[in-house]
Amino acid sequence: MRQQPREPMHPQQEPSARREKPGVLVVDGDPLIRVMVHLGLERHGFAVWLASDRRGAIDQFREHKDRIAVVLLDVRVAARDGLATLQALRELNPAIRACFLSSGTAGLEPEELIRGGAAYVIVRPIGLDALANILRLLANGVPADLLPVGGGPGG
Repeated sequence: MRQQPREPMHPQQEPSARREKPGVLVVDGDPLIRVMVHLGLERHGFAVWLASDRRGAIDQFREHKDRIAVVLLDVRVAARDGLATLQALRELNPAIRACFLSSGTAGLEPEELIRGGAAYVIVRPIGLDALANILRLLANGVPADLLPVGGGPGG
């Protein structure tokens, strides 16, 4: 006599336990910033890829674009090349969500960065908890105008 398969002990598993971690590509020229952000975002449940310049960002994005939900760019990456880097990534995926993180905007106003394709602009300093929260919301498709105050145009 054949036995019926047993029902799992907990048939309603947590949906998030079956989902992949949200992926973030961090592009920053400062190795210390990259390491700190990498460790902090991993602690918050993100899969993280790193690049120090435009070429590295394009290479990482090409290799992992199916897993990268959001890009975090330093405005001044590769000699003030942040907007050009974002444009190159948009050529690979026009729908990619990206935000800029910087202690200064390299002569660019937040509105100019938004017009250039950024979903959000974060000015340092920012805590890792707040950064992770913003990136998670962006990765989940939350519109920038619904994100917490402290970044974005005029924020």
